[in-house]
Amino acid sequence: MIPIRPETEAFLQEVETSTGKKFHFRREAAVLIELAEMQSMRQVFDDLTFYAKFVSHAATIIKRQGAGSEDTAKLSLEFSGKLENTSALVATLVREAPTEIRQQFTERFLSLTPASMESFLSFLYELSWIKNYYLDKDREVG
Repeated sequence: MIPIRPETEAFLQEVETSTGKKFHFRREAAVLIELAEMQSMRQVFDDLTFYAKFVSHAATIIKRQGAGSEDTAKLSLEFSGKLENTSALVATLVREAPTEIRQQFTERFLSLTPASMESFLSFLYELSWIKNYYLDKDREVG
């Protein structure tokens, strides 16, 4: 098991407070944050939240407009590519994790089943809150 530092818990609480939403995948987000810190892969985690924001937004648009529409054809292609990127980033973060963590992330988010895809998109939506939190903090400072 990966120990979660109090500062990570406090950070996730700040994100929840700022969004007014509760993480359903809080433990998984915390694990990725800890793995990123332990392996000096903060940039990988930051890239993951960036792509998560794009994928979540694109998924909403595609759902609303329909994947087969002319307006969303290019977005659907980009969505697929960025979804692959996010999967690769998660796989990179968990590559050196204990076996049970790797298996949990693979089964829950990275296997190519409809259930894991749904869970992965929900998880990415929650990770996008972290990116939005950082963007809001940057605006406050700037």
